[in-house]
Amino acid sequence: MKGHGIARGSRFLVLLAVFGMLAAACSSGSNTSGGSGGGGSETGTAAAARKQVCDAASKEGKLIYWNNLAEPDKIIEKFNEEYPDIDVQSTTLRPDDSAQRVLVEKAAGRAITADIVYGGIDVWASAIKQGVIDSSVDWAALGVPKDHISTGSNMVRIFRVAAGLTYNTEKVKPEDLPTTWDEVIDPKWAGKVIVDPRGRPFDQFAQTWGEEKTLDYVRRFKATVKPIVIEGGTAGLVAVAGGQGLFTTGGRSAETEQQKAKGAPLEIKYLDLVPTFDSYHGLVQGAKHPNAAKCFMAWDATDGAAFHLKTEVETNDDQPPGTPAGAKLLVTGTPEIADQEAGMSKKVGELLQ
Repeated sequence: MKGHGIARGSRFLVLLAVFGMLAAACSSGSNTSGGSGGGGSETGTAAAARKQVCDAASKEGKLIYWNNLAEPDKIIEKFNEEYPDIDVQSTTLRPDDSAQRVLVEKAAGRAITADIVYGGIDVWASAIKQGVIDSSVDWAALGVPKDHISTGSNMVRIFRVAAGLTYNTEKVKPEDLPTTWDEVIDPKWAGKVIVDPRGRPFDQFAQTWGEEKTLDYVRRFKATVKPIVIEGGTAGLVAVAGGQGLFTTGGRSAETEQQKAKGAPLEIKYLDLVPTFDSYHGLVQGAKHPNAAKCFMAWDATDGAAFHLKTEVETNDDQPPGTPAGAKLLVTGTPEIADQEAGMSKKVGELLQ
């Protein structure tokens, strides 16, 4: 009986060892998960691919980066802690100016100066159609989350700003505000709502509603609500904070947080449609320093993502925090959608003004 007991115990120890090896194998082969605002999940293969690109980038030694970030120097310094051999030359340019400059250089037959450009798909739509952005890079293979890669342009998303009603917390309670965009059209809000005449966010509603329904909505909104027209998203927020209106239809998450940090009594409430404003990095086709560009863009979307977002006081969540369950995100993800919205923005703006 004693001998049988020892054999059974031995078999038990063997089984424990086998289970331990299986668990270790599963653990070593599993992805390391990150948050939606950071680098996402990644495998050792992606890290190895990124290392190979960055090793090649060190030989190029230089990177030309056009951007409109608030703190590019801090982000570059962080990048250089890991890749000191890459001299990142940052030039501050508004995305619209960058896009125009790129198109001028292309039309003149000159090599485009920048390696990396920055901005939204709406700004870069024309350049994308003309092949300015390199569409051949497999960013996912370098660890970039697939949801952060624009399928229509192959640009890499670095920020996502969500839009809703930014309201004065001293003048109105969140539970008293509309929960849908249809509820915004109510006589009780007459003369108390601020709107940006440039068409945002209504131009994006056409993604779901179509042009006819969207324009009809804007007409009814103007006739019933009699909004206060103030151009500029930040200007609208400042007006709400000062009590000129109860809320603005042009509220954005990032700008609202920035004004709150200055002491403004503001909060944002998202409704049933949530327009988003995404900013991207794009690798220029034929860039002089392609590996340096790939290295920086991949790092910025993975290992450097959390630092970048914290430094810029931005978020990059696929589903922005605070959006209600069942809300529909409106994303300008392709040049075609951007063109549609540009046309709608003009028509909406004409109605509002």
